[in-house]
Amino acid sequence: MEELTVKPWRAPGKERLYVNKPGVRGASVAWLDCRTGVVTLEKLALEDAALEAAALAKIEAWCQASGREIPPRTVRRQATTQPPQRTQPSRPTKPAKPPAPPASVPFLPPMRAEDDLARNLPGAGLESLVREGEQKYKLPVRLVAKLFGDQLGDSATLRGLEGERIVGAALAPLKAVGWKVLHGIPLPSGSDIDHLVVGPPGVFTVNSKHHAGAAVWVGDNTVKVNRNGYPYLANSEFEAARTAKLLTQWCGFDVPVHPVIAMVGVRKITRTGSPAVAVIAGDEIASSLAAWPAVLSPNQVDRTYTIARHAYVWSQVGKGGKAKAQ
Repeated sequence: MEELTVKPWRAPGKERLYVNKPGVRGASVAWLDCRTGVVTLEKLALEDAALEAAALAKIEAWCQASGREIPPRTVRRQATTQPPQRTQPSRPTKPAKPPAPPASVPFLPPMRAEDDLARNLPGAGLESLVREGEQKYKLPVRLVAKLFGDQLGDSATLRGLEGERIVGAALAPLKAVGWKVLHGIPLPSGSDIDHLVVGPPGVFTVNSKHHAGAAVWVGDNTVKVNRNGYPYLANSEFEAARTAKLLTQWCGFDVPVHPVIAMVGVRKITRTGSPAVAVIAGDEIASSLAAWPAVLSPNQVDRTYTIARHAYVWSQVGKGGKAKAQ
């Protein structure tokens, strides 16, 4: 493949980075809006997966080398006369089955400002890990990194943080139609739920996985990324079942919870089975979740969100004792 070229461009109120084919009049492959982080893929990239991956890699390399704070990248595909076929994301036949609703619900203490999980930004959990990791470096190193807009830390953590930010941005349009979205829900084990979405179809526990340019294969019981197996399905099912049990207990009615894996930056997703977990391309997640049939009333959506945004509720995960009923 010919080496692609990058060319920054500025105009009043606009700033872009173009990725072109080589040559003085090389055709445009993709361009980045440096102010919003949106990457637009042109027709050439849409018709060639390898070219698309190369263009995205060029943009990412430029963002890292520029030393500037470019917003998390989200990918937008230009409409074409013959758009590439997109495989419909698999949808679980049944959500995680909640237990029978309790006769009474636990007492929910008044929510203080620090208890409100709605304040969390996408990647909140990993952001704290990155900040902790930065303390391992000497002060001059931290100052230089801050000056150039670089982040210090483990590459896998930084990649995961970027993935959660991308998915968080992709979920944002759901808020405009009345859905509720939370990020970085802390659990007593020290782990967190990347994203929790509440809407008429119920609750979605969304786990972001960032595998730039990878080929993903989804079977009934496993997910393979570039032929390497990962326990993503089992982990997501467990997370959804635990969430269904907790929210049903605190809401006083059945709360269906759908486990979702959002694959960020992948080249393709091949599905050969029907797992109980929906594996979705990160940039398609809002439209995919909106396609689920409604099962909760508006009042139930509001009640579920009120419970889910309270940090105290999640601090009770795994506790065997019964809370006081209200």
